[in-house]
This record gives sequence, C-alpha cells and structure tokens, in this order.
Amino acid sequence: MARPAQSAVQRIQVGLLGLLAVLLFVSIANMILDRADSGLKTQPASTVPGPQAEPRPKDEPLAELGVTPSVGTESDPKTDQPVTQ
Repeated sequence: MARPAQSAVQRIQVGLLGLLAVLLFVSIANMILDRADSGLKTQPASTVPGPQAEPRPKDEPLAELGVTPSVGTESDPKTDQPVTQ
C-alpha cells in the first residue's frame, strides 16, 4: 500500500497530465477551426447586387442582430389619447 505522501503526489501528477491533455485537444481543435474559417473567407462573395440593408443605430445591439426591429428616434411621441388634467 502506498504512503499518503506518495498517493498525493501521484494524484497531482495525474491531474496535471489530464489538464495538459485537455489543453492539447482544445489547441488542436482551435487550429482546425481557424484553418476551416480562413478557407471559407477566401471564397468570393456573391456578385449579384441586392437591396441595401438599412443601417441600424449602434446603440441597439439586438436590432443589429436582427432579433428585434429597429426603433426610429422620434422627437415627440404620438399618443392617441388626449391628455386630461
């Protein structure tokens, strides 16, 4: 039976080896994805002219992603109900 000190050292060594293996796999996957992405960027884009997308304000990140419609800035809000005091 191994002594507690040797057992602790062995556990640390196995843990570090596991971390290095995960780091190696992640690095290899990142290199593969970078090369695949750069291969897609070198292909020419479609040359068919299409309708221009309307520019969206920078302060609306959801509108830039197309998740929500862009809200135009209005100087005075339109209300259907008269103001009563």
